Amino acid sequence: MDVAQRIGTRSAVALHHVQPATTGNTTMAVLRVDVAKHDPDGDRPFIGFRADLAPEDLLEALRGWWVGTPEKIAQAGILPVTLGGFVVALLTGLNSWDTKLTDNGLVRHRFSARLAGYINDLDLDTPLNMVQSGIPGDRRIADHLLGKRLTSTSGGPIAYVTVTAPTHRS
Repeated sequence: MDVAQRIGTRSAVALHHVQPATTGNTTMAVLRVDVAKHDPDGDRPFIGFRADLAPEDLLEALRGWWVGTPEKIAQAGILPVTLGGFVVALLTGLNSWDTKLTDNGLVRHRFSARLAGYINDLDLDTPLNMVQSGIPGDRRIADHLLGKRLTSTSGGPIAYVTVTAPTHRS
């Protein structure tokens, strides 16, 4: 089996293990990024994901300025970051944010966050997870998400996925 086939059959994230819902369904935000490039607005050195960025630069490249409803984004307390449908980083601790109005009238938000983990190589065939946070919950979620598929759809960088409560059979 070649690399593309192995990556294509990689397991998808079981969201109910990441964000267990007690009843019904809930949503979780996902940040969909491109390969890092220099920030055209100059607010930070880079915007997007690149495996060889230093952790502090990667955090700055991922934590904002995004258009969306900040309360809804922060609701789950985690923000998986995907590149091409694969989780390449995980932000946690999204409990506060800054807001700014851009010249073109958009309201954007940048989150206070921790870089819980990231993959250190874009070789998704054998990704090596770099777990940054020493917080046990962060480590568990990063280990569960990094390098796995997470499909989301949206017209922009912030998308949402539905977390379905697991069914319990008696």
